[in-house]
Amino acid sequence: MAVHTVLSPEIFTRIAETFGLGNVLGVTPIPQGSINTNHRLEADTGRYFVRHTTVRSSEDLRFESALLAHLAAHHFPSPVQLTTREGATFVELAGGRVSVFRWLPGEEKRHPGLTAEHLERLGTELGKLHRDTQSFGGSRDNPYSPQVVRGWLGELSRHPDTALSSLSGELEGMLASAESRRQGLEPLGVIHADLFTDNVKWLGDSVGAFFDFEMACREAYGLDLVITLNAWCFDGGQYLPELCRALVRGYQDVRPLAPVERESLFGHALFGAVRFTASRIRDYHLSALPADKLVRKDYRTYLTRARALTAMGPQGYATLLGL
Repeated sequence: MAVHTVLSPEIFTRIAETFGLGNVLGVTPIPQGSINTNHRLEADTGRYFVRHTTVRSSEDLRFESALLAHLAAHHFPSPVQLTTREGATFVELAGGRVSVFRWLPGEEKRHPGLTAEHLERLGTELGKLHRDTQSFGGSRDNPYSPQVVRGWLGELSRHPDTALSSLSGELEGMLASAESRRQGLEPLGVIHADLFTDNVKWLGDSVGAFFDFEMACREAYGLDLVITLNAWCFDGGQYLPELCRALVRGYQDVRPLAPVERESLFGHALFGAVRFTASRIRDYHLSALPADKLVRKDYRTYLTRARALTAMGPQGYATLLGL
């Protein structure tokens, strides 16, 4: 959600006309994120989130649209996607594909304002998401699979910055360790895969909506749980046991974990930490975009998580989660 493509006022007028938004009153770029160009658009009919992507394929966008329609049918709190007068969920424009969503109300929550009660409610909603996607017929492979991450690390090993190239070996070892701990017979379904603190809106102390389903794919449900745990339950250089256990408790109130899933959680957590370390190096640390067009995320925050997980091991992780 950085500013990769400069869109003219005329383009926004065309977007408003195409999606029936009315007259454009103002447009504000949103520099957070890594791969898309996003804006907040104010019109006389309301406020909207406009996404322009040159990366996501038509198939990716159709999958996302079908998933959001499925979640809406199950009354799961998620973005409302607009369609054109012809019923299309995206249009080809300005060298990319444009989608429009209603602006979500609410606020984001971060440390130190997160409590065990927040995490338990978050876990409950994540469990509901996984319950609701069990009946979704769409499928998409994980675009950030271990094979993809391994390729990134191979590229990193050849980087001229020796600090980065030397780091690739450590990450490759962690990736191998993670893979050895991930079981092959876990329940699979469509997961969010990117449920960070900036992808959840809160209404007071209740979850208002999950959003940014671009990374959604068919994967192990346990991977989604620990990606969320890595994002929300780590602060000050350490995992916070009270928050970890609250998240897992809320999740299991809706969808109890099978024994094979419990056995795989450590491997998923370590893989997630390596995956986001590597992607942040690629998308942020090595990005040529200036600071006013990209809010950077430090890869070292996820490297710290990966090292903490490696130090505690599977048994220590199970104790951390209260399992």
